[in-house]
Amino acid sequence: MKRTIFTLLGCAALLLPAAALEKRTFKSADQSKSFEGVLTAFDPARQSVTVRVTGGRKISFKLAVLSSADREYVKENANALAAANAIRVDFEVFKDNNEAVTVKGADSKTTTTPAGYEIDLRNWSKKDIENVAVNYTIFHRKDAENGLGSVAQTTGSIDIETLFSESNNSNRTYPIDLVRYSRQKSGGGG
Repeated sequence: MKRTIFTLLGCAALLLPAAALEKRTFKSADQSKSFEGVLTAFDPARQSVTVRVTGGRKISFKLAVLSSADREYVKENANALAAANAIRVDFEVFKDNNEAVTVKGADSKTTTTPAGYEIDLRNWSKKDIENVAVNYTIFHRKDAENGLGSVAQTTGSIDIETLFSESNNSNRTYPIDLVRYSRQKSGGGG
């Protein structure tokens, strides 16, 4: 089973694996009470659960107060939660200026530069995390020579067999050609 980190680059939105767990209705062991929330942490040693409820507030309680179905849900997601809480994701734009190509015309110049994102993953835990997949979507403009152009999407995936404990892993997305158009000034004065 692969753990997945979705990264929306270009829109500056980042969804971490813990957020990938869905909002659900939790019920008490006797089924008399319920609330909606997102599971954010589970401490197996203390049998303690943390849930983010509507409004962003986090509540913690003992696993035993939940229904058997909710206890099973918490246990099934324990490894994903541990990985989500152990991984830090950073990204930064890169431009490969050494690969830039410039074409000069009679009255214009076009420069094409490959660019993308450097994605750094840091495993803060003391355990290796196996089979990590980073799926990303980069939103960018295209055909913007005369105006705003249109928004394009480039998607890709980076598979990491093992994210070693207390270490960093850096990867680059597939580059996108950034095109810059420039024209010579025209007209005159006099």
